[in-house]
Amino acid sequence: MKKNVHLQKAVFMTFKAHFISIVFALALLLSCNGYAQKNTNNATQMKPELIQPLFLKAGDTVAIVAPSGILKSREGEVQQAVRLLESWGLNASVGKHVFSKSNHFAGSDEQRCEDLQNAMDDPKISAIWCARGGYGTVRILDQLDYTEFKKHPKWLIGYSDITALHNQVHNEGFQSLHAIMCVSLSTVETEITQSIETFKAALFGNPINYNLKGSVYNRVGESTG
Repeated sequence: MKKNVHLQKAVFMTFKAHFISIVFALALLLSCNGYAQKNTNNATQMKPELIQPLFLKAGDTVAIVAPSGILKSREGEVQQAVRLLESWGLNASVGKHVFSKSNHFAGSDEQRCEDLQNAMDDPKISAIWCARGGYGTVRILDQLDYTEFKKHPKWLIGYSDITALHNQVHNEGFQSLHAIMCVSLSTVETEITQSIETFKAALFGNPINYNLKGSVYNRVGESTG
């Protein structure tokens, strides 16, 4: 009987030790998860009010860069974009590596990053117009330095793959333009006239109004956004 009591006591003590270890491990895990989640939220939380870069005016310079896909045989569209900017009284600066080639990309990660970083750092650049999307921007996001960009904010322009850049610019606290890119101009101009007109209006800070066709499912009212 005495031996059974000792055995039961030993089993209880072993169970107690394991139970305490499990509780401690769970508490530590929950604490670490909470800390990691808090840090993640702090790191990725978008600023409540985004800073608006200055609207463009005649004489300002727009940098054309290619942080994503290759621009094989698309020099004509980039030159068309240059002429469009010049017709608006703006200057255009085409990145050194825009027409570089590296597999699917417009140059190596280092080359694409160099062009984009130079445009971000140059105080004489008022806007950065991405030549095309595709894939590749996400490969250079972690290499970008926003120190000079924050001193001289400028409009980032593009869509598709450039959305990754928009997200990062927003997290840094600045507005950007989800708009047509240089290769968008390959479309018949009459089909994108409104896109070009609204793009120009947004760059120069002119009011933009949209008239949308009604529907029997519409609810009458007013809204802002």
